[in-house]
Amino acid sequence: MNSRPLPLVARLFLPALLALAPLGAQESPPTVAREATAADDQAMHKIAGIFDTDLPKTERKGSLRFIIHPHLGDFTNRSYVRVPLGLRWGVNDHVEFTATVEPYLAHGLKSGSPGNGIGDVQFGAKYAFHEWLKPDYDASTGLNVRLPVGSPPLDLTDGYNHYSPYLVISRKSPRLAGLTWFVSPSLDIMRKSFVNGTFRKDDPHSSSLIFGTGFVLDRYPYHYTLEAGYQTTSLIGKDNEQFVFVKPGFAWDLPRRLTFNSRGRWLFGFSIKFTEGPDGLRVDTGGKIRGEFSLRRMFGGQAAKETK
Repeated sequence: MNSRPLPLVARLFLPALLALAPLGAQESPPTVAREATAADDQAMHKIAGIFDTDLPKTERKGSLRFIIHPHLGDFTNRSYVRVPLGLRWGVNDHVEFTATVEPYLAHGLKSGSPGNGIGDVQFGAKYAFHEWLKPDYDASTGLNVRLPVGSPPLDLTDGYNHYSPYLVISRKSPRLAGLTWFVSPSLDIMRKSFVNGTFRKDDPHSSSLIFGTGFVLDRYPYHYTLEAGYQTTSLIGKDNEQFVFVKPGFAWDLPRRLTFNSRGRWLFGFSIKFTEGPDGLRVDTGGKIRGEFSLRRMFGGQAAKETK
């Protein structure tokens, strides 16, 4: 079946974010920049499959991070392991772009190897509002796109392109340090691709509207998360299905002695998701090791050594 053109909401949304990119690009004083760097390195970011909400924060201006996060659960649940590789770029103080490719590799621990390949590519853009709702709340809007490619295993993808515009509003607790509450309405617009795939139990079969909420509790090096929400295909989809989900999660910034003194940031994350839908109750568990590396810091440090 032929894929459809990029949905109208995506065609309008992404150019708007691109237009906002040059705005608000102001230099920060060195001391403020260092403090922001330290705080950002200790804060919880989106970890797909563990914590899926894009909180209202963006990568620092000019920062470029390389990210790798293999799916540890695939060693027991699948005959292959997914190893997403991504980049996160801070265009300025309020805009960031992301790009991810998701290879899959046969690990040989189970029969029925699908071989090796690339299952999908993902792109994202986010704009953090500078003044709206300040100072009590933070807000951001963005667009995430996921496109299956190649001939991946049927259970790796549902065979649809996903376009997901979203809005996130958060507030830091005035009483409990490190606690951030958030609400996040979003859309999941689905269009059939050229790639074959299968739906899992309680997967929506058409476009849906999602009302999400939850919190993040940062207790560095530990991070505790909770996401909950209601998802419906009734308003924008082709059917009338309702879903409710709850997903607690945990992430741990690994100490350097466990990462061979790596300069990057390594986290171990785990989550369990309960989804109640038309097919009954579905329980998903996920575990990941995530590595983040500042390319600017790595290459800048190397260049400094070479000039000495």
